[in-house]
Amino acid sequence: MNLWNIIEKKISYHAVYDKSIIEALKFAKKNNFTGIQLAVESPHLSFEHLSHEKRVEIKKFCRNNELYVNLHAPDDISLFNTNPRLQNGIFEYYKDLFKFAYDVSSKLVTIHIGSMTTFPTDTIPERIYPHEDIDLYKNTLKENLKHLISLIDGQIMLCIENYMINSLILDVLQPFISNKKCWLCYDVAKAYYNKQHKNIEVNKFFNENQKSIKQVHLHDVNENGRGHRAIGSGLIDFNEILLNIKDSPVIDYCIEVRPRSKALESLKNLKQIFSSSPNISRIK
Repeated sequence: MNLWNIIEKKISYHAVYDKSIIEALKFAKKNNFTGIQLAVESPHLSFEHLSHEKRVEIKKFCRNNELYVNLHAPDDISLFNTNPRLQNGIFEYYKDLFKFAYDVSSKLVTIHIGSMTTFPTDTIPERIYPHEDIDLYKNTLKENLKHLISLIDGQIMLCIENYMINSLILDVLQPFISNKKCWLCYDVAKAYYNKQHKNIEVNKFFNENQKSIKQVHLHDVNENGRGHRAIGSGLIDFNEILLNIKDSPVIDYCIEVRPRSKALESLKNLKQIFSSSPNISRIK
Protein backbone atom coordinates (compact mmCIF):
# COMPACT_ATOMS: atom_id res chain seq x y z
CA MET A 1 0.00 0.00 0.00
CA ASN A 2 1.42 3.43 -0.88
CA LEU A 3 1.04 6.54 1.22
CA TRP A 4 -1.81 8.01 -0.81
CA ASN A 5 -3.94 4.92 -0.12
CA ILE A 6 -3.59 5.74 3.57
CA ILE A 7 -4.13 9.49 3.32
CA GLU A 8 -7.25 9.35 1.14
CA LYS A 9 -9.10 7.35 3.81
CA LYS A 10 -8.83 10.21 6.32
CA ILE A 11 -8.83 13.50 4.44
CA SER A 12 -11.09 16.45 5.28
CA TYR A 13 -11.50 20.03 4.19
CA HIS A 14 -11.89 23.26 6.17
CA ALA A 15 -15.59 24.19 6.20
CA VAL A 16 -15.81 27.99 6.36
CA TYR A 17 -18.05 29.33 3.59
CA ASP A 18 -20.58 26.49 3.60
CA LYS A 19 -24.18 27.40 4.36
CA SER A 20 -24.50 24.86 7.16
CA ILE A 21 -22.71 21.92 8.73
CA ILE A 22 -25.01 19.39 7.05
CA GLU A 23 -24.49 21.10 3.69
CA ALA A 24 -20.72 20.89 4.21
CA LEU A 25 -20.95 17.20 5.08
CA LYS A 26 -23.01 16.55 1.95
CA PHE A 27 -20.32 18.25 -0.14
CA ALA A 28 -17.67 16.15 1.59
CA LYS A 29 -19.57 12.94 0.87
CA LYS A 30 -20.18 13.82 -2.78
CA ASN A 31 -16.54 14.71 -3.43
CA ASN A 32 -14.71 11.89 -1.62
CA PHE A 33 -13.63 13.77 1.48
CA THR A 34 -13.94 11.73 4.64
CA GLY A 35 -14.97 14.63 6.86
CA ILE A 36 -14.73 18.32 7.63
CA GLN A 37 -12.82 20.56 9.99
CA LEU A 38 -15.40 23.05 11.18
CA ALA A 39 -14.54 26.75 11.50
CA VAL A 40 -16.52 27.36 14.68
CA GLU A 41 -15.47 31.02 14.74
CA SER A 42 -17.73 31.59 11.71
CA PRO A 43 -20.95 32.78 13.38
CA HIS A 44 -23.29 30.89 11.05
CA LEU A 45 -21.37 27.65 11.71
CA SER A 46 -20.90 28.12 15.44
CA PHE A 47 -22.31 25.54 17.81
CA GLU A 48 -24.27 27.87 20.11
CA HIS A 49 -26.95 28.20 17.43
CA LEU A 50 -27.54 24.46 17.22
CA SER A 51 -30.40 22.80 19.07
CA HIS A 52 -30.17 19.32 20.51
CA GLU A 53 -32.12 18.02 17.53
CA LYS A 54 -29.68 19.60 15.05
CA ARG A 55 -26.74 18.07 16.87
CA VAL A 56 -28.38 14.65 16.75
CA GLU A 57 -28.99 15.15 13.03
CA ILE A 58 -25.31 15.94 12.42
CA LYS A 59 -24.17 12.94 14.43
CA LYS A 60 -26.55 10.58 12.59
CA PHE A 61 -25.56 11.97 9.19
CA CYS A 62 -21.90 11.36 9.99
CA ARG A 63 -22.54 7.86 11.24
CA ASN A 64 -24.75 6.88 8.30
CA ASN A 65 -22.30 8.26 5.74
CA GLU A 66 -19.01 7.32 7.43
CA LEU A 67 -17.99 10.96 7.85
CA TYR A 68 -16.61 12.98 10.75
CA VAL A 69 -16.56 16.53 12.08
CA ASN A 70 -13.38 17.79 13.71
CA LEU A 71 -13.14 21.20 15.33
CA HIS A 72 -10.62 24.04 15.22
CA ALA A 73 -10.96 26.50 18.08
CA PRO A 74 -10.80 30.23 17.28
CA ASP A 75 -7.21 31.41 16.89
CA ASP A 76 -7.63 34.51 19.07
CA ILE A 77 -7.97 32.58 22.35
CA SER A 78 -4.68 32.78 24.22
CA LEU A 79 -3.65 30.36 26.96
CA PHE A 80 -1.18 33.02 28.08
CA ASN A 81 -4.02 35.07 29.52
CA THR A 82 -3.21 35.79 33.17
CA ASN A 83 -6.40 37.53 34.28
CA PRO A 84 -8.68 35.21 36.32
CA ARG A 85 -11.92 36.72 34.98
CA LEU A 86 -10.78 36.44 31.36
CA GLN A 87 -9.48 32.92 32.03
CA ASN A 88 -12.90 31.96 33.34
CA GLY A 89 -14.52 33.20 30.14
CA ILE A 90 -12.06 31.19 28.04
CA PHE A 91 -12.71 28.00 29.97
CA GLU A 92 -16.47 28.47 29.86
CA TYR A 93 -16.22 28.79 26.09
CA TYR A 94 -14.12 25.64 25.88
CA LYS A 95 -16.61 23.74 28.05
CA ASP A 96 -19.32 24.56 25.52
CA LEU A 97 -17.04 23.72 22.59
CA PHE A 98 -16.11 20.34 24.08
CA LYS A 99 -19.77 19.61 24.82
CA PHE A 100 -20.55 20.18 21.14
CA ALA A 101 -17.62 17.94 20.19
CA TYR A 102 -19.08 15.16 22.36
CA ASP A 103 -22.53 15.70 20.87
CA VAL A 104 -21.35 15.19 17.28
CA SER A 105 -18.71 12.56 18.13
CA SER A 106 -15.70 14.65 17.15
CA LYS A 107 -12.44 12.85 17.73
CA LEU A 108 -10.21 15.89 18.04
CA VAL A 109 -10.15 19.62 18.71
CA THR A 110 -7.20 21.64 17.43
CA ILE A 111 -6.10 24.84 19.14
CA HIS A 112 -3.51 27.59 18.85
CA ILE A 113 -1.65 28.21 22.10
CA GLY A 114 -1.83 31.97 21.60
CA SER A 115 0.85 34.53 22.32
CA MET A 116 2.26 36.69 25.05
CA THR A 117 1.67 40.43 24.90
CA THR A 118 4.54 42.25 23.22
CA PHE A 119 5.49 45.93 23.02
CA PRO A 120 7.64 47.85 20.54
CA THR A 121 10.21 50.15 22.10
CA ASP A 122 11.93 53.38 21.16
CA THR A 123 15.36 51.77 20.76
CA ILE A 124 14.67 48.15 19.78
CA PRO A 125 12.97 47.56 16.43
CA GLU A 126 11.53 44.16 17.27
CA ARG A 127 8.61 43.68 19.64
CA ILE A 128 9.74 42.21 22.95
CA TYR A 129 8.20 40.74 26.09
CA PRO A 130 8.59 42.59 29.40
CA HIS A 131 11.28 40.55 31.13
CA GLU A 132 9.44 40.64 34.45
CA ASP A 133 6.49 38.78 32.91
CA ILE A 134 8.30 35.77 31.43
CA ASP A 135 8.09 33.46 34.45
CA LEU A 136 4.49 34.48 35.09
CA TYR A 137 3.58 33.73 31.48
CA LYS A 138 5.31 30.36 31.59
CA ASN A 139 3.51 29.27 34.76
CA THR A 140 0.19 30.63 33.44
CA LEU A 141 0.51 28.63 30.22
CA LYS A 142 1.27 25.48 32.20
CA GLU A 143 -1.71 25.90 34.52
CA ASN A 144 -4.12 26.97 31.77
CA LEU A 145 -3.15 24.02 29.59
CA LYS A 146 -3.53 21.65 32.54
CA HIS A 147 -7.01 23.06 33.25
CA LEU A 148 -8.01 22.81 29.60
CA ILE A 149 -6.96 19.17 29.43
CA SER A 150 -8.94 18.42 32.59
CA LEU A 151 -12.10 19.69 30.87
CA ILE A 152 -11.72 17.06 28.15
CA ASP A 153 -11.32 14.23 30.65
CA GLY A 154 -9.69 11.97 28.06
CA GLN A 155 -12.72 11.86 25.76
CA ILE A 156 -11.29 13.98 22.93
CA MET A 157 -7.80 14.48 21.54
CA LEU A 158 -6.60 18.04 22.12
CA CYS A 159 -4.13 18.95 19.36
CA ILE A 160 -1.66 21.83 19.54
CA GLU A 161 -0.82 23.36 16.17
CA ASN A 162 2.69 24.53 15.23
CA TYR A 163 1.55 28.14 15.00
CA MET A 164 3.43 30.98 16.73
CA ILE A 165 5.37 28.45 18.79
CA ASN A 166 8.61 29.43 20.54
CA SER A 167 11.11 27.88 22.95
CA LEU A 168 9.13 28.90 26.03
CA ILE A 169 6.05 27.11 24.71
CA LEU A 170 8.07 24.04 23.75
CA ASP A 171 9.49 23.76 27.28
CA VAL A 172 6.00 23.85 28.78
CA LEU A 173 4.46 21.61 26.15
CA GLN A 174 6.93 18.73 26.19
CA PRO A 175 5.79 17.06 29.46
CA PHE A 176 2.15 17.14 28.32
CA ILE A 177 3.12 15.56 24.99
CA SER A 178 5.39 12.96 26.60
CA ASN A 179 2.61 11.93 28.99
CA LYS A 180 0.02 11.79 26.16
CA LYS A 181 -2.12 14.45 27.80
CA CYS A 182 -2.37 16.31 24.50
CA TRP A 183 -1.26 15.82 20.91
CA LEU A 184 0.15 17.71 17.95
CA CYS A 185 -1.24 19.20 14.76
CA TYR A 186 1.40 19.54 12.06
CA ASP A 187 0.68 22.38 9.63
CA VAL A 188 2.97 21.82 6.63
CA ALA A 189 2.94 25.50 5.60
CA LYS A 190 3.88 26.62 9.13
CA ALA A 191 6.74 24.08 9.03
CA TYR A 192 7.83 25.58 5.70
CA TYR A 193 7.80 29.08 7.23
CA ASN A 194 9.86 27.85 10.18
CA LYS A 195 12.41 26.33 7.84
CA GLN A 196 12.65 29.50 5.73
CA HIS A 197 13.05 31.71 8.80
CA LYS A 198 15.58 29.42 10.49
CA ASN A 199 13.17 28.61 13.33
CA ILE A 200 14.84 25.23 13.60
CA GLU A 201 13.84 24.36 17.16
CA VAL A 202 10.10 24.12 16.39
CA ASN A 203 10.57 21.79 13.43
CA LYS A 204 13.05 19.78 15.51
CA PHE A 205 10.46 19.48 18.29
CA PHE A 206 7.79 18.18 15.90
CA ASN A 207 10.27 15.81 14.26
CA GLU A 208 11.26 14.38 17.64
CA ASN A 209 7.59 14.01 18.65
CA GLN A 210 6.26 12.53 15.41
CA LYS A 211 4.47 9.78 17.31
CA SER A 212 2.23 12.46 18.80
CA ILE A 213 1.04 13.98 15.50
CA LYS A 214 -2.68 13.28 15.16
CA GLN A 215 -3.67 15.90 12.60
CA VAL A 216 -1.97 17.42 9.55
CA HIS A 217 -2.99 20.71 7.89
CA LEU A 218 -2.37 20.83 4.16
CA HIS A 219 -2.08 24.05 2.13
CA ASP A 220 0.49 25.58 -0.16
CA VAL A 221 2.59 28.76 0.05
CA ASN A 222 3.25 31.08 -2.89
CA GLU A 223 6.34 33.17 -3.74
CA ASN A 224 5.01 36.10 -1.69
CA GLY A 225 4.74 33.97 1.44
CA ARG A 226 0.96 33.74 1.40
CA GLY A 227 -0.35 30.49 2.79
CA HIS A 228 -3.65 28.70 2.34
CA ARG A 229 -3.05 28.48 -1.42
CA ALA A 230 -4.31 25.52 -3.45
CA ILE A 231 -2.06 22.48 -3.17
CA GLY A 232 0.27 22.25 -6.15
CA SER A 233 0.18 25.98 -6.89
CA GLY A 234 3.08 26.98 -4.65
CA LEU A 235 6.44 26.02 -3.23
CA ILE A 236 5.79 23.07 -0.92
CA ASP A 237 6.94 19.55 -1.79
CA PHE A 238 4.02 17.59 -0.33
CA ASN A 239 5.46 14.27 -1.38
CA GLU A 240 8.63 14.88 0.64
CA ILE A 241 6.90 16.35 3.70
CA LEU A 242 4.25 13.65 4.01
CA LEU A 243 6.75 10.86 3.48
CA ASN A 244 8.80 12.34 6.33
CA ILE A 245 5.87 11.90 8.76
CA LYS A 246 4.47 8.68 7.27
CA ASP A 247 4.89 6.82 10.58
CA SER A 248 2.92 9.38 12.60
CA PRO A 249 -0.46 8.14 13.94
CA VAL A 250 -2.42 10.76 11.96
CA ILE A 251 -6.22 10.43 12.02
CA ASP A 252 -7.03 13.49 9.91
CA TYR A 253 -5.35 15.22 6.98
CA CYS A 254 -7.22 18.51 6.64
CA ILE A 255 -6.95 20.52 3.43
CA GLU A 256 -6.98 24.08 4.81
CA VAL A 257 -7.74 25.79 1.52
CA ARG A 258 -10.74 28.02 1.07
CA PRO A 259 -13.29 28.16 -0.52
CA ARG A 260 -14.25 24.52 -0.88
CA SER A 261 -13.94 24.58 -4.68
CA LYS A 262 -10.21 25.21 -4.12
CA ALA A 263 -10.12 22.48 -1.47
CA LEU A 264 -11.54 20.09 -4.08
CA GLU A 265 -8.95 21.27 -6.60
CA SER A 266 -6.29 20.67 -3.95
CA LEU A 267 -7.57 17.14 -3.30
CA LYS A 268 -7.25 16.30 -6.99
CA ASN A 269 -3.81 17.89 -7.19
CA LEU A 270 -2.59 16.04 -4.12
CA LYS A 271 -3.70 12.72 -5.61
CA GLN A 272 -1.88 13.61 -8.84
CA ILE A 273 1.29 14.52 -6.94
CA PHE A 274 1.39 11.09 -5.33
CA SER A 275 0.32 9.13 -8.40
CA SER A 276 3.07 10.73 -10.52
CA SER A 277 5.83 10.57 -7.91
CA PRO A 278 8.68 8.21 -8.79
CA ASN A 279 9.90 7.84 -5.21
CA ILE A 280 6.74 6.62 -3.50
CA SER A 281 7.74 3.40 -1.87
CA ARG A 282 5.33 0.79 -0.65
CA ILE A 283 4.83 1.15 3.07
CA LYS A 284 3.21 -0.96 5.72
